[in-house]
Amino acid sequence: MDSTKKTPNQPTEKSNPVSDTKNSNEKVYKGTILVLVVIIAVLTFMLITSRQSLKEVSTEKTVVSELNTELEAELEQILAEYNQVKNEYDSVLTTQDSIIQANAEEIRRLIAQQADYRKIQRDLRLLRDIAQDYVLEMDSLYAENKVLKDENVAMQEEIQRVTQQTTELAQTKEELESQVEVASALRAFQINATPIRIRGRGREEETDRARRTDQIRVCFTVAANPVADPGNKNAYVRIADPLGEILRISDEDQYSFTFGQDTLQFSMRDQFNYQNLDTEICMDWYGSDEYEDGLYLVSLFTDEFRLGETQFSLR
Repeated sequence: MDSTKKTPNQPTEKSNPVSDTKNSNEKVYKGTILVLVVIIAVLTFMLITSRQSLKEVSTEKTVVSELNTELEAELEQILAEYNQVKNEYDSVLTTQDSIIQANAEEIRRLIAQQADYRKIQRDLRLLRDIAQDYVLEMDSLYAENKVLKDENVAMQEEIQRVTQQTTELAQTKEELESQVEVASALRAFQINATPIRIRGRGREEETDRARRTDQIRVCFTVAANPVADPGNKNAYVRIADPLGEILRISDEDQYSFTFGQDTLQFSMRDQFNYQNLDTEICMDWYGSDEYEDGLYLVSLFTDEFRLGETQFSLR
């Protein structure tokens, strides 16, 4: 009979509750540790990834900042070149200038907002093209303006030269006219003013006594002048008494003449025909009943010239 065979009366082996609880706790601990390890691994991965992302973001920001700085520098360079040309030529085209300034402000706004880099580059290229077209237009205007200025300077010099010539010609003409006027003037010589007394039977004799003077005879010769205008001329004689009064028939206008800007009264008037030769003229004054003692002045005129003068005395 097998000794190992259990007998019906042998007791059955039972499990240990304490051991089972311990084993269960170990499993929980192990599971918790495993979870914690997984969490730590995930967090470590996330930390490494975050640091890498932060590094990439920081690098990207640095790159963007550098790109923005380059864009701003390019914009400032475009504007500086544009302003230099505009200030140098001192020529403002309002329409293009306003367009350039508006585009520049828009690009500054896009750079400040860190907008799309390619769009900003496109706007910069457009702005550069506009500025270059503007500079070319100003170059053309400057060249045209320089030509006009050169032509204007040449014209001003020519005007000054012609003006100088005209002034010189006018002066020469004036001098010639003055010389011609002097050359063509009429002059009298052999001027004599003689007080005359009328004796019986109309016989005349010279006198120097005021109370015996009946008339005054004035004779003169108009000198020959080949360049004077020939034709009929008016001759006027003015006799001024010792008080300066002109001996005259009347104060009416018919006994006066115009000489230059003055209206003068005359004592006697006669007309003679002048043919550029010596012409003798005599006129007699009968208009006074009594004469004053003293010096008398006799002046001779035509409508254009003062012929000469003489004087006589009565006592």
